Amino acid sequence: MNTVIEEKLNSLGVTKNYKGYRQLLLSVELALEDDFRLESVFKEIYLPVSVKCGCPYYTVERNIRTLSHKIWKKNKAALFKIAGYALSSEPSVSELIAIIVADIQRESMHTISNSAV
Repeated sequence: MNTVIEEKLNSLGVTKNYKGYRQLLLSVELALEDDFRLESVFKEIYLPVSVKCGCPYYTVERNIRTLSHKIWKKNKAALFKIAGYALSSEPSVSELIAIIVADIQRESMHTISNSAV
């Protein structure tokens, strides 16, 4: 699953040289395991990621917010494509995670339905 997430992040222009890269990857991974975690992002995503990365929870949120800002400024078209609609403003951290998760889930369902035919 990490490869799929890495490819998605790369398609948005997010590369490993950003501090938030691993934090966003882990956040998406947790949300893919259980998308109900998106309902309690602080407790279910930021805290576990901060423990894995050895940093305070607010650093996780800040670093991913920086990536969201970068994507918004430099790669809106790719973001709109994976979101499936044009956003009117820069996504929050939880929105960005939810957009990436939903796109990966859609692609996964598409792959499964095509292989069943």
